Amino acid sequence: MKIKIVGNEKPSNDNSENNNSVALGCISILSIVLIIIGFFVVILMSLLWDYIYYPLIESRAEQRAISYLKSSFPEGIVIDDVAYSKPFGEDEGKYSITAHPKAKPEIGLFMDVFQNFSVDERSFKESKWRYDTILEYTPLINEISPDFSSYAVNLSIPEELLNDYPIETKYGYIRKLHENVTEEYLIMNVSIDRDFTEQRALEYGYRAVEFMKKRNLKDVAIEINFYPRSLIDSLVKKNPKLDVFDIRSEFFSEDLPYRINFDTRNIPKTGLEDIKSPVDLKPFLIIEGPL
Repeated sequence: MKIKIVGNEKPSNDNSENNNSVALGCISILSIVLIIIGFFVVILMSLLWDYIYYPLIESRAEQRAISYLKSSFPEGIVIDDVAYSKPFGEDEGKYSITAHPKAKPEIGLFMDVFQNFSVDERSFKESKWRYDTILEYTPLINEISPDFSSYAVNLSIPEELLNDYPIETKYGYIRKLHENVTEEYLIMNVSIDRDFTEQRALEYGYRAVEFMKKRNLKDVAIEINFYPRSLIDSLVKKNPKLDVFDIRSEFFSEDLPYRINFDTRNIPKTGLEDIKSPVDLKPFLIIEGPL
């Protein structure tokens, strides 16, 4: 008789190995999940830091801008807007600040302050030099349109000049030192009465040409839109804050009897020196309709 002894056989390892494999698999999956969650948490925290923390402390950027601007505008500065942004892929964001001098509220100033609250001086140079340019154009604006101030002056300065001169330098000095290098653009709206004529429109445009000739510029653009006084009065009454571009975009071709559009950058090129009298501007006078 054979007797089978139960209980002394070595137990099978299959179940144990399966359990270990399942446990390891669960740990691996859990680790991957935790890594993914951690990755998104890091991204979320980064976004919260950039788009919640820095906007919350934008007053510090505003104060930094004010203290910086005081040297250029001792009469005082009003901050209009502060907006924080961080372009995708950039290590550092910045505060974009718009402001205006108390003495000239119609002239906007623009500058950037980095998130470490250092000022991007280069971003402010063009804005400051544009301010200088507008002040130089004020006599011409008052002469052409003494009772209606609706204009914009812009300029283009080569990169090397932006890099070579400190912010304290007056733009007029740079322009005179580097003749036929910089560019300036004038756009303005003029209100006119019913007795206004084509000849007077040409004379107004020629005043701008003569003014720019003396500035020895590389290129210029002149756009003068003549609007009936009744239209301008009704617009200003409805919205006194309409700027030159608001009016142009809404009424560019409506009720616009005359418009001068002269640009030396066009082809074929016509330079300032080619305009020797008001009649030479006639090819650049656009007649839209009656008063």
